[in-house]
Amino acid sequence: MKHSDSRVFLFSMILLSLIFVHCSNQKDLGHIQILDEIPEHIQEIENITIFPGDSEPEYSVELVPVQTFGAEGEPYLTNIINGVVDENGRLIILDVNFGGGTFPPDNRIIVFQPDGSYLTQIGRSGQGPGEFGLTGIPDVKAGKVYVVDISNSRLNIYSAGDYSFIRTVLFEQWNVREHEAVVDLELSRTPVFRHDGNLLARFIDRVPDNESRSEIKYLLVNTDGDVLNPEPLVFPAGFTVRPQSVPPGPSISLPFMGTTITALSPDDALYSALTREFLIKKHNADGIYQSAIYYPVAGAPVDLNSYTGSTRHSLSEIRTAFDHIDEEIPESTSPLIALKVDDEYRIWAGVLANPNLENLEWWILDRSGKLLAKLEYPRSQRIIDIKNGHLYNKEINKYTDEEFVVKYRIELTKKK
Repeated sequence: MKHSDSRVFLFSMILLSLIFVHCSNQKDLGHIQILDEIPEHIQEIENITIFPGDSEPEYSVELVPVQTFGAEGEPYLTNIINGVVDENGRLIILDVNFGGGTFPPDNRIIVFQPDGSYLTQIGRSGQGPGEFGLTGIPDVKAGKVYVVDISNSRLNIYSAGDYSFIRTVLFEQWNVREHEAVVDLELSRTPVFRHDGNLLARFIDRVPDNESRSEIKYLLVNTDGDVLNPEPLVFPAGFTVRPQSVPPGPSISLPFMGTTITALSPDDALYSALTREFLIKKHNADGIYQSAIYYPVAGAPVDLNSYTGSTRHSLSEIRTAFDHIDEEIPESTSPLIALKVDDEYRIWAGVLANPNLENLEWWILDRSGKLLAKLEYPRSQRIIDIKNGHLYNKEINKYTDEEFVVKYRIELTKKK
């Protein structure tokens, strides 16, 4: 990077940091609807803690840039999909090059040292041992790096010490396919890797007698696909409607009807939230329900007209489709779109008050659900990981379009 470019880049980083500080001190996005009454189905949940919808954060939060990864020098990054930080503070990212025009595109898994310097590359494109085609997001748990090779329907496992290849597991050999809970179901390519070396295999199925609603099933298995917990965790998934037109038109996905998002804690507890409401449930490592957190807030009012522009279906057709499936159209959009749990057991809930806004607001909660801070954040950016008091964020140099990752120190200041 040239000297002049470095000064411009440094100025941009300082400006971005100031923007984060400014946004984090605002009360909210101004579009959150606070509910006057607690819904009856919420009141019936056992061991639930209900917080006021207008709760004020205890702290202001500032993100201070301390390190960049991939901003200068080789290897040049083209499209950072996501990544993870390992126990040694090394950053492992999945970078995909779509420029070659081939499929699958060139997938690279790149490792950076904590000081931002390039260390090595894990595996390479191909079909041989330790190689991969189209891949899922790498994860690091229990001293191993896990990479789902989607193209070849298998799981590659590498050492988290020297990143050498250990072994490959074919999904078709998993005993889990013989389990009654997953017969005739679609195996998702996004398992949840746990700190104990096992994983939650994720399956998608249709809800019986409801062609519009699907559900997610999680089964605890080891890396060989042996079922360790025979009772799956079941959560609501996406929602689609098919208008009753002649000939039948394509289905329409309606995100305001909600889906389940999940996050794993350091002790392998699974946190889940149905995006239609600010309700977060916790299941322990054995899959047993423990507790729930609720904030009586909602998103912007539902505007069905916004879902007709991208399809050839009319507003009346969508309404008629709902009549045929005996479902009600909610009054408000889904307030939650993201969920994370950091290594200090803080819960990060991504609140999108209005689908038309460019920013979302991260509500940072302690493990009991108490609101610690709020951080307004651009939707166009992506949080890679939150670890050791730092937030790793994917960013783009607006002058060169080059992608890189910035490590920020998270500073919480108690409000007076």
